[in-house]
Amino acid sequence: MNRLGAVPLALLWALPLLLSLALLVPTALDGAAWALALAHPQLWPALALSLATGGLSTLIALAISLLLLGGLPRSRVWHRLQGVAAAGLAIPHLAFAIGFAFLIMPSGLIARLLIGGDAPPQWVSVQDPWGVALTLALALKEVPFLLTAGFAVLSRGDAAVRIKAEAQAAASLGHAPGSAFLRIVLPPLLRELRWPLVIVFVYGATVVDMALVLGPTQPPTLAVVIWHALNNAEAGVNAMGLAMTLLLTAALALILAGVALILRLGRQAMHRLLTAGPSPLQTPRLLAALAGLVTVLTVSFALFILVLLSLAPRWPYPALLPPAVDLSAWASVPPATLWLSLLLSLAAAAVAVASAVLWFETHGARHDRWAIALALAALALPQLASAGGQYKLLLPLGLTGTLFGLFLAHLTPVAAYVLIVLAGPYRAFDRRYVAAARALAASKLSAWRRVKLPLLKAPLLTATAIGFAVSIAQFVPAQLIAAGRFSTLPMEAVTLASGGNRPLTAAFALALAVPPLLAFLAAALLGRPRWR
Repeated sequence: MNRLGAVPLALLWALPLLLSLALLVPTALDGAAWALALAHPQLWPALALSLATGGLSTLIALAISLLLLGGLPRSRVWHRLQGVAAAGLAIPHLAFAIGFAFLIMPSGLIARLLIGGDAPPQWVSVQDPWGVALTLALALKEVPFLLTAGFAVLSRGDAAVRIKAEAQAAASLGHAPGSAFLRIVLPPLLRELRWPLVIVFVYGATVVDMALVLGPTQPPTLAVVIWHALNNAEAGVNAMGLAMTLLLTAALALILAGVALILRLGRQAMHRLLTAGPSPLQTPRLLAALAGLVTVLTVSFALFILVLLSLAPRWPYPALLPPAVDLSAWASVPPATLWLSLLLSLAAAAVAVASAVLWFETHGARHDRWAIALALAALALPQLASAGGQYKLLLPLGLTGTLFGLFLAHLTPVAAYVLIVLAGPYRAFDRRYVAAARALAASKLSAWRRVKLPLLKAPLLTATAIGFAVSIAQFVPAQLIAAGRFSTLPMEAVTLASGGNRPLTAAFALALAVPPLLAFLAAALLGRPRWR
């Protein structure tokens, strides 16, 4: 084992992440910061709103995903659904949130189609005080992520064969398809989805950019309160924001621990339910088809309305289409901002994939548990916590407001996703192919380049596309570390979303959404085997 293979991953990702989290420890002991945090008038209602939107959006996304996985036949529909899920996964949350806002606002496309009239209806659909818009947008956006994770579980070789055999056995005992799914497929599926669900819940409860676009304002979610505190010029207010971050993290941990305890206590009751006799329960195909149609149409219309708005200098209500189109909004997108986002995301994805490959090539599978555990922690912890600690780490080093500091901020979540995505395919590779190449006098590097790399081309390209999509959407850490000296697409899009220039906002949202879609498309096309 060559320990030097771990150096890039350790120096660029693991060590900065661990030091960033360690720097939050003094905040936990800062009495003045906690006093300010607990005295904040919006603390408790904002916390309740964050937990409600995060929890409800996770439950809705899980329900829709299970409906689609269990209610649709495993034929061409599944293959098409996997492609749709991949496309939905590529769209950044912020871009979807802006399109969703334009879709449901009083003068949006839904009101134009269903209400009409001379003036927009007087409803509160965006930034409503209950967080309904934010909850629905989070749920719809997380469905592709949970679907992709579910497809990965149900399509994995040994697991897929075992589940299929057990389902056939259940059918032979008189269980209808719905009963077989409930008793055979669902339990192992939920076990494998536990970490994706944790990530979805934590993200939904701590998201900032979507909450700034769609969330309530009086009070806002706690993540927004923390965000404003971290961006304040006063050190005491910054410390208060970090204390609130720790409070939010503790609340999320308590809820997750409570859910785990309830599931453990209800294990016997669940066992009795799952081992009950044959049931005529059918799969809800009609409901599944309806849920899938609504989800796909919502995401599609959100993107469609972004395209129309970016080309419409004016779009009076209740016209269904703009009277004229031009490219003035696109001409206002600064090329420097666009190129910075693209190059930064490409660099972060490339370095993350290269570092992960070096790790897998130089370390055995038994060491992966430490790297994967840290990657899961990086994704399961609120991004506000890691970003706040990262800011405290890079500020005294003089790296805030620098390109390298901005790169490190982007690399933190990208490397975590890449490690998790690549671990399965890389460790499942049959090493006998490389052994055969070495027996034919190929060097280690040549065997990797000419044998292993082509066979792992598809997962490597997919990991690169995922890393690129994650990086280009970064808002919280990038905004903190950029320190106002650099501007990326998410920063500009969030700023514009609170203004009145809809065409320019839509243009920035599309500029944010199109590159990840192209990256996933390129990965799918280039990752095909050469013999197809």
